[in-house]
Amino acid sequence: MSDSVNDWVRRLHTDPLPALHRTLKQVREVLNSISGSHAAISKLVEHDPGFSLAIFRQLRTLPNKSREPVTKIANAIPLLGMDTIERMTRELPVLEDLLKGPPRRGLLDCYSRAAHAAIYAANLAERLGHHHPEAFANAALLHDIGEMALWVAEPDTMKNMQAHIKQGDGHEDAALEVLGFTLEELNLGLGNRWELPELVQESQGLFNSYQPRPLTVMMAAAVARATASGWNSHDASDKLELLAEFIGISETQASTYLHRLAVTAANQLQSLPLPLPAFRLPQTGVTRKKKPQAPVTKIEQPRGNRLAVKPPPASGKSPQAKPKANPLQALLTRTLHALCDEHGLERAMFAMLSPDRKTLKARFVVDKNNGASLKTFEVDLHSPNLFSILVKKPQALWLNPDNLVKYLPSIPESVVRTVCSSGFFIISVFIKDKPIGVFYADVGSAGGSLNTDQFNNFKTTCRRAMQELTR
Repeated sequence: MSDSVNDWVRRLHTDPLPALHRTLKQVREVLNSISGSHAAISKLVEHDPGFSLAIFRQLRTLPNKSREPVTKIANAIPLLGMDTIERMTRELPVLEDLLKGPPRRGLLDCYSRAAHAAIYAANLAERLGHHHPEAFANAALLHDIGEMALWVAEPDTMKNMQAHIKQGDGHEDAALEVLGFTLEELNLGLGNRWELPELVQESQGLFNSYQPRPLTVMMAAAVARATASGWNSHDASDKLELLAEFIGISETQASTYLHRLAVTAANQLQSLPLPLPAFRLPQTGVTRKKKPQAPVTKIEQPRGNRLAVKPPPASGKSPQAKPKANPLQALLTRTLHALCDEHGLERAMFAMLSPDRKTLKARFVVDKNNGASLKTFEVDLHSPNLFSILVKKPQALWLNPDNLVKYLPSIPESVVRTVCSSGFFIISVFIKDKPIGVFYADVGSAGGSLNTDQFNNFKTTCRRAMQELTR
């Protein structure tokens, strides 16, 4: 972490997150009941980020710590005991009393997203066959602890960030503008300081985004955020596409599945003072807004010196209020442009591994000629081929006339017409020893041959991008 993140963690880590008045009241009722149980309390607090965080933080104070990591609220409560829970009901601040106006609405929005993400994560975990879905729910509930802590301790900072978001920034871009670091970095710093369950930590950032368990939590949190303010936004449509790919169903099926989950969440959360996106679901017969963007980001570039990167305007905004690309997308597209602009290449692509690592598919493309488009590139990695070998370890390859006979048979027929079979550069991209995809470049239909200087520059440019990804 940078010094600035450490400074903010020191400022924020001492204050508890407030609990909802309804949660505190119901927990007291259970404690005063003859039939009160640990399970009953767990059910009441599992959708309240403030109370849940307090329970996990309290585990650090136990004189005899559990031998096994405690990942579920249901397991933490018996370890703490009813006396500790009763004390929490007296000492935890009450959200409705602590905050008023925009800060209260901001934190309630965070709590709503967190509770929905918890319900989505548990359901996804069950659907995907993961053990202990409650652990996924608890990790998703605490995924955005940094944002919650800022609403409590630094509401003006959050209002400043919201102003940037209204101008078209993504929430991470807004954090970079205002704080100088991302919310994910803050989440990670606070999670480490509070010794939260490992899955909370793993679900932050890019480095574990191809591991099934953290990806399940990340997917739930992303879907909850995208649908919090509406179902017809481009962001919601993007996340729906990712969800469909993640669980292996069509977008129509994913839409139905998610709508049902939102209704389930509304039924479970209706007693709490939280916004419920299910009430904004489109009615029967209303057509869901089509997403204008293709799954692949293709950046057309003219022959002149100026780049022509023209993303479509966001829905309901003028062309001047274009959303900024997220930092990862900006880095990848900048790298692809550098390969073409500075090193004499005509086509460049970043192809990404699917979450299950069974497919390699084009995600970002720069294409300066009118030949076969790289945006159709997709390779099945089930059977051994050139691309499945490349993603096993960090390596670079230059396909050229000298090795064509050796490597061409290992290129699947499905992509032979897409790649330049007379020669291309390719390098596998690894982050912290985990493969995430490949960079590819060639001269397309422009003719000419590749040379050693171009290959060395290709490797240098791509490796520089990988170093930036690990920061």
